[in-house]
Amino acid sequence: MLTALLLVALAQDPAGEAPPPAEPPAAAPTAETPPPSGEEQPAAPAAPVRNKAADDVQRGAKKAQELPGDARLQALEELQKQYGGVDINPVLPPRGWAMDKFMELSPPDQARVVARRFLEDLIAGDGRGLASASGLPFFFDERRIEKLDELRNEWARVLRSRRTDLLTLYSVEILTAADMEKKYGRAPQRLGAWPTRGSNTFLAVGNLSGHATVLLLRQSGITWQVLGIHD
Repeated sequence: MLTALLLVALAQDPAGEAPPPAEPPAAAPTAETPPPSGEEQPAAPAAPVRNKAADDVQRGAKKAQELPGDARLQALEELQKQYGGVDINPVLPPRGWAMDKFMELSPPDQARVVARRFLEDLIAGDGRGLASASGLPFFFDERRIEKLDELRNEWARVLRSRRTDLLTLYSVEILTAADMEKKYGRAPQRLGAWPTRGSNTFLAVGNLSGHATVLLLRQSGITWQVLGIHD
C-alpha cells in the first residue's frame, strides 16, 4: 500500500488527462543575481531559522538508520511519536507517510512529495494543512510573515478570496535556484529577499490548471518545509 502511495504522489499527471502547459513563472525566484545597474538593490536574503526539533530529528534519524531491521523501524516510530505534533516548521514527512519509505526517496523526490501535498491542501482549502507545512519566516511574494498567528490569518484570507477548488494540479517540477534561473530567467526584484541559496533548498513549479505556481522549499529535520509562494 505504501509503495502505491509513493507512486501516486510522484505521478506527474492524472491518468487519462492531457494537462495544459503551465504558463512560465514571471521569473525564477532567486536572490543570487544582482539587479541591472540603476535598479534598487533588494534586501539581503533572510538567514534560515534554526530549529532545535529539526536538529534533534536529524540526529535521531541518522542513529536509527544505523540500526538493524525492527530496531530501526521502532526508533523511527518513536521519533514520530515525539515530534509528530509540531505545528510549524515541520520536521517529519507529510501525514500518512511512513518515515522509512519517505527516507528512501531522493531529496528532489521528497521535496516533490511535500510540494504536491501542499498544493493539494491549497486546492482543498485546508488552511491548517498549509500553515503546518509552512516554515517561518514565510513569503507571500515579497511580503514576509514571521508569526504563526499572522500566517494562519493570511492563509484564511487567501482561501476566502479564491475559488481554489476549481483548480486541478497536473504536475510538480523540482529545480534548484540556478536551474530555475536558466530555464525561466531572472526573478522580479520583489522576490529578492527569498532565501534560495544552499544545497538543501529547492524551488517547485506546480502546474495548476495551466498556471505556474512557485514554492520555495528548504529541508527541515527529515522533511521539507515550504517557505514561500509566488503565483
